[in-house]
Amino acid sequence: MIAPATPKVVVLGMATKMPVAGVEWQVMHYLEGFRRLGLDPYYVEAHARTPSMFVGPESPDGADAAAAYLDSLMRRFGFAGHWAYHALHADGRCLGLSRGELDRLYGSAELIVNLHGGTYPLAEHTATNRLVFLGTDPVQLEVELFHGNEDTIRFLDAHFRHFTFGENYGNDDCLLPVTDRFELVPTRQPVVLDFWPEQASDSGYFTTVGNWRQAIRDLRYRGETYTWSKHDQFLTVLELPSRTEAPLELALASIDDPDRALLEGHGWSVRAAEPLSSDPDAYRRYVSESRGELTVAKDQNVRFRSGWFSDRSATYLAAGRPVVTQDTGFRSVLPTGRGLLDFDDLESAAEALNAVQADYPAHRAAAREIARGFFDHRVVLEPILRECGVRLPRGRAPERGEQGLAGTDQTSPSDAEIPLDLVLTPVSRHPTVLPEGTRRSIDRLAPARRPEVATRADTPGTSIVVLTHNQLTFTRLCIASVLTNTEGDFEVIVVDNASSDGTPAYLTELASADGRVQVVLNDDNRGFASGNNQGVARARGRTIVLLNNDTVVVPGWLARLERHLDAPGVGAVGPVTNRIGNEAEVDADYETYGELLRFASMRASGWEGAHFHIPTLTMFCFAIRKDVMDSVGPLDERFGLGTLEDDDYSLRLRKAGHELRCAEDVFVHHFGRTSFGEMVSGGSYDALLRRNRERFHQKWGEPWSPYAKRTSEAYAELAERIRSVVDDHLPETATVLVASRGDERLLDLGARTGWHLPQDHQGVYAGHYPGDGSAAIAHLEDLRARGGQFVVFPSTSYWWLDFYEGLRKHLDERYRRILDDEDTCAIYALEGAGS
Repeated sequence: MIAPATPKVVVLGMATKMPVAGVEWQVMHYLEGFRRLGLDPYYVEAHARTPSMFVGPESPDGADAAAAYLDSLMRRFGFAGHWAYHALHADGRCLGLSRGELDRLYGSAELIVNLHGGTYPLAEHTATNRLVFLGTDPVQLEVELFHGNEDTIRFLDAHFRHFTFGENYGNDDCLLPVTDRFELVPTRQPVVLDFWPEQASDSGYFTTVGNWRQAIRDLRYRGETYTWSKHDQFLTVLELPSRTEAPLELALASIDDPDRALLEGHGWSVRAAEPLSSDPDAYRRYVSESRGELTVAKDQNVRFRSGWFSDRSATYLAAGRPVVTQDTGFRSVLPTGRGLLDFDDLESAAEALNAVQADYPAHRAAAREIARGFFDHRVVLEPILRECGVRLPRGRAPERGEQGLAGTDQTSPSDAEIPLDLVLTPVSRHPTVLPEGTRRSIDRLAPARRPEVATRADTPGTSIVVLTHNQLTFTRLCIASVLTNTEGDFEVIVVDNASSDGTPAYLTELASADGRVQVVLNDDNRGFASGNNQGVARARGRTIVLLNNDTVVVPGWLARLERHLDAPGVGAVGPVTNRIGNEAEVDADYETYGELLRFASMRASGWEGAHFHIPTLTMFCFAIRKDVMDSVGPLDERFGLGTLEDDDYSLRLRKAGHELRCAEDVFVHHFGRTSFGEMVSGGSYDALLRRNRERFHQKWGEPWSPYAKRTSEAYAELAERIRSVVDDHLPETATVLVASRGDERLLDLGARTGWHLPQDHQGVYAGHYPGDGSAAIAHLEDLRARGGQFVVFPSTSYWWLDFYEGLRKHLDERYRRILDDEDTCAIYALEGAGS
């Protein structure tokens, strides 16, 4: 069988017209990003513009020198033989690829990306209808469309998809005129994160690199002039050095002596940009060793509020350097306030710089999180490819064929990377079952191999203990997320409780591939408490994190948990999540891994530092200082296989005087009940929970109480709608069963009596669900015999009618359906009940 050819993608660029390091990095992020997604990228220049910086005696038209420059650049990044220079400004010859090779490339490419929109389309570019416009400088094009410029319309018509760095385009606060002729899809600069390794120290200076004066491309719109040159905006914050103690340095080109003297006279440090711009290594060092970036935007983007964000600023973020930049409207799509701070004027710029200085480590960590969640090449490029109908190849991307740029991570794309389009929504629960495509993708995840970090630290700061018992697919995903999204020195201790599904073999391979991981293999299932105690006994970190194997962590999760844990009086901390059943559960609207990353990053920014006291921290993700755990003692193993050991431990911590905190700015995905799912469906979970509730009562002399839950606005509205329809349809003397998930508020039905479904023999919410359809029907009939007259299934509990086989049929055949509103609830009148 012949393997399918790797899809080719062509990037049309202008690096020889702008041979500066910033443009080189911008182009290479696209090329390398496409390669790491499994595509075969080529770089082509066919813009017909004279490469003026390469014109000289030995290359009168500049073509040969420009081609030599491209050859050197492409070799440094591993793209030898994957470039062409079409000298349309001169004699039209092709350098690099031959003309025949170039024509065949155009004809076979899945996509031809007109980067910057800097190449006027040729017939060979448009012949396959695969040419894409990717505009990196909004405003001028949108204004030309408003004025009906025919050249602009013809130019855009040649492309079948159109993308723009104007990410605020079309929003209410964006002043750019909107065209109905072309759909401009927002995008931003992709970044290959390991091109920008984080440095431990910094120069102390907030810096930026750019041009000072550029008297070009000013434009008129509705009687006003909008300028292109950045110096106009820098002058609005000229006094900034006197408002902050943060040293400020500008690496500038196109600046004369009077302007340099003006800046230096106001406290700015000024250096020449050319030594940095002529060398990508020097440019990267300058960015990576800066304290952060302080910069402005063009007047056009500021006043139109286009949402444009600098490709250079994206690299500062990737290097873990905070960015303080002028607002262009990008806050509608990017998290601001920590790591990325926007300003409108001199005062807010000073405030932003001072805020970064006041908590620099937190802003550094947040900067890297933003880069990972919003600028990572997968986050940016996969949506472009989907929009253009390009399907990514399955499996590992091609190996790098050449030695790459010194100092970058030259490992190939790893199957350890979690696909951004991985669907996290289960198709069923009890047990939790993931979509088939999701399971296949996760099962292809290989143990992560990162030579520069995959060694065991002598003194890890944190020990992450993961307990496993079968459920290999969930374990693979959990471990991949931990190794990918956790910064700093940490160790992972995986304790396996006699899995029989291949988990021990996977864990053994994992430990051999990554020195940060150690494995304990038990011959029998010792239960949750005992297994975690084994892991904790081996832990060497100052902080202990107990983490369920059905979780997915996100960038920055651990650093933020530890910041809360370091607060005075705090004994243990847990995150918020999508599924847990107590106050830590929040509304979450994501479906894929990529959407989870964006959701978690926006929540971290919007809830920065927020927390609340919580009586019980459930141990799906539980962070505690080791000295606190040593003083309180290990988990109580009398609770056997599991359930309520976290309630017990939380009570022990509170009685010892420790605060339990739920961190609103830390989100961890939780599938929920993957290990207990089969027990629930088999009926044994009910007995286990009942026994442990009795043990809890005997130990503490007080009964276990169900958890409280927070109320979202949508949920509160649902509860109100349920009360309204019950008022309209049921008599005031009725006894009503409600599939309540333990929420007492749903039983507030006016004069009517509300009962939990399910409930225990004392009428209290059972804390678990029936094991199967027969048990659900039997429980319903028992409650009906005890006086239940109606049953209400809120829309959040409709899964009862689908999951429990035969329940819907039982109700429809025996009883009368009073209401079936998919947005509110379904109500049945049980036998003998009037309406």
